[in-house]
Amino acid sequence: MTLLFSSAARRQFDPVAQQFGLVCMASDEQGLRYENDNVFLDVNFDNGRSYELGVEIRKRHTQYPGPPFSLAEILRLRSVQDAAFVSGLMISNESRLPDILSRLARLTRDHAADFLMGNDFSFAQVEKLRNQESAEYELASQLRYARATVDMAWPARDYEAVVKALEPLESHLSPSEKKRLEYSRKQMSHY
Repeated sequence: MTLLFSSAARRQFDPVAQQFGLVCMASDEQGLRYENDNVFLDVNFDNGRSYELGVEIRKRHTQYPGPPFSLAEILRLRSVQDAAFVSGLMISNESRLPDILSRLARLTRDHAADFLMGNDFSFAQVEKLRNQESAEYELASQLRYARATVDMAWPARDYEAVVKALEPLESHLSPSEKKRLEYSRKQMSHY
């Protein structure tokens, strides 16, 4: 599959790159890199291992220290239904590669044009989305951990552990979890 990727990806992404004044700076079996004075556009393919295929865009000369933004993030920002399809995309069947690359190129052209032009506001929006998604993921992780702790502490009547687990997350608890927290606080005040 390695020989097909480079040529198939160039056929699909060269026209997109030319439309936005990007020049192909690197092309090998794992990816393409296009650049202009404002942005980088990378099409990556982890052939031979995970077979992940992705598109990333990064603004040049930025103060944002994080990784490049993926096409999936840009599509989520725009509420494009294909975001789920693009996220974590893996292609192990060589015959599907040209069609998938065509679809990715079309999605890039249609939904990431402002990014390819280096629009600062668009990059700020997707950075804000990434931070929001990261915060939501962190909160969900904390809630899972707290709920697992409560599932063990509640039957053991370890009210101190229940309070310790739930109190920092009180504003995010369900009504029943809030009742458990309040009950546990009352039980602790009796000791």
